[in-house]
Amino acid sequence: MAPVPDGEGPRSAPEYEVPVDEIKRRKRDQRRLNDSTRQLDEWERYRALVDASDEAYELVDIANREARFALILMGALNAVPLVASSRADTVAALSAVEQYVMAGLFMGYAVLVLTFVLRAIEALKPGRFRPHLAGWPANAIDIPAGVRYYEDVVQRSPTEYWAAWQNVRLSQLNAELAVQVHSLALKNDAKHVALRQLYSGLRVMALTLAALIALFVVLAWT
Repeated sequence: MAPVPDGEGPRSAPEYEVPVDEIKRRKRDQRRLNDSTRQLDEWERYRALVDASDEAYELVDIANREARFALILMGALNAVPLVASSRADTVAALSAVEQYVMAGLFMGYAVLVLTFVLRAIEALKPGRFRPHLAGWPANAIDIPAGVRYYEDVVQRSPTEYWAAWQNVRLSQLNAELAVQVHSLALKNDAKHVALRQLYSGLRVMALTLAALIALFVVLAWT
């Protein structure tokens, strides 16, 4: 071992310097770990509720488009018997008894069509799902102030409505948003139940129409 010069102690190993990128990555990972366990603050909760409200309105719009598409399909299905019944030579191919039988069957089909047109109207109608706040504690600091939902807004004059905004707290706004999202969820649920029934009816209509056409062809051929 080489002697240490006079006046000098033993040299320590050089310290390892952590790169700046590694420090930033560790801080970012720690922040993500903290974010995964902490509660949302009021502004984060507000943004999340607004996103949920936008998504609920988008689902309402999708349901309306699906109902309109079902009406288009229904119109295409109903065009077939209308065209067939308007041709005199087609009807003349049947005997008088067969004409009465087919007329009765097509009247039953018309009742079926009317039933599912009403289902389509049920799926397209706006619906009334006003938030119910009867169970909300009257002395709660986060009780909704009624500044967002249109039925609450129109009950005030413009000056009263503006005055209500002067005193509203963020917790009240978040509570009102949560209640509104809940009412939109009820509306979407009702629309999707009506849509499922409507598309099931379309399947029944298509099968019924196919059976009627097949019966008509058999009667006309024989």
